[in-house]
Amino acid sequence: MREPSYMIVIPEKQDDIHDPGVFLSNLEKSDFITLTDTNMDEGRGLIIDLSVEDRTYKLCVYPTMVQIPNYVRSIHSFSRKESEKLDAAESGLAVTMDFSGDTARCFHDQLRIIDAMFPEILAVLDCPSEKILSGKWVALAAGSKTLPSPRYLFTVQAVSDESGEVWLHSHGLKRAGMYELEILGSDEDNYNTHYQIIETFAYRMLESGGSIFPGDPVYLGQAAGHYLVGTAVDWKEALQYYPNIKVGTEEDREDGVHDDDTCVIMMYRNTDDAEKRNYTQVQAFNPLLKQNPVFLLSNQETERMKSLAIERFSFAEKGFKNKDNVVIVKIGIITDKEHWDGDTPQREHLWFDLKEVREDGIVAELTNEPYYISGLKKGDTALYPYEDITDWIIYTPEGRITPDDVYLYHE
Repeated sequence: MREPSYMIVIPEKQDDIHDPGVFLSNLEKSDFITLTDTNMDEGRGLIIDLSVEDRTYKLCVYPTMVQIPNYVRSIHSFSRKESEKLDAAESGLAVTMDFSGDTARCFHDQLRIIDAMFPEILAVLDCPSEKILSGKWVALAAGSKTLPSPRYLFTVQAVSDESGEVWLHSHGLKRAGMYELEILGSDEDNYNTHYQIIETFAYRMLESGGSIFPGDPVYLGQAAGHYLVGTAVDWKEALQYYPNIKVGTEEDREDGVHDDDTCVIMMYRNTDDAEKRNYTQVQAFNPLLKQNPVFLLSNQETERMKSLAIERFSFAEKGFKNKDNVVIVKIGIITDKEHWDGDTPQREHLWFDLKEVREDGIVAELTNEPYYISGLKKGDTALYPYEDITDWIIYTPEGRITPDDVYLYHE
């Protein structure tokens, strides 16, 4: 099931691709990478054995032609000049390695290795997730103490037909040693919510380290007071529940794509269904899913987002100094004790308008009414410590910038 993590680096200087001495020298200069062996394999290319801190990897590296298919998503913004360079690029350097252990850590290490190899990167084509990443984003991610969001590890594609039926399926999870995920029989009115179901399920799988197996119940969130519990069903078994679908059929998989290690997400209505493995189509939950569903954000992901927001708050401060911008900050406030989990304090995460940046914290004004904090109301302004920040957004005249988008400020 596990596939290699295959990335193609497109450096600013194309000549550097063809001179191993350049990028090997750069790796040797790194203070966190230790080269242990290099050898040339006629069939595979340059084999590099190295360690990132205490984690060992074997890389396969070779020049390759650059052809960016139409289905590859550009999730980052590129300037006009960068786009022109990208269009003109004819070759890149393939950097392939196997993941083992913590997938998010391995992904981060691969970005760190690539960043160490080349001081200036135009873009990185992440083939498993079919995404093209900004070189500026890669540099910032590589230098960050916080791991990239799990959403970078995979993508969800939508295939539709003239009737409006949509087949959703993921790419990228196999490099984590996991099965890919699908939803069959979606439609133009519901596929965005169904996308969130796949994304949430994938997060649960990645956070579990691959310990979620087909048939296992997976809590995804709530809608209209009802729990949303999904499960994975092998696509061949799942097709019997969708006899009339037009896309995602067995015939659509005859080219060898999406015919192995891929599961369809279905739902359990209750614990009895979960025990008996009585599956229900996701579409049966569409009426509930139209009523503002709340999908689970794990404590692990909340802490990751908080760490990144605090680590990169200097960018929010920089944006705040521009009076054409508006900066809002999410802060975790301890709730009233009646809402705690036993003796464990709980926090309600609320959005505030940033009013002032001080050495000991930020002054901010609450933008909405809290649900679980009786002593706080919309419009209240107070000083909050930096460690309580969990997210922020800069609204500029051109758009919005989040902690993950600060490469737009990065020169």
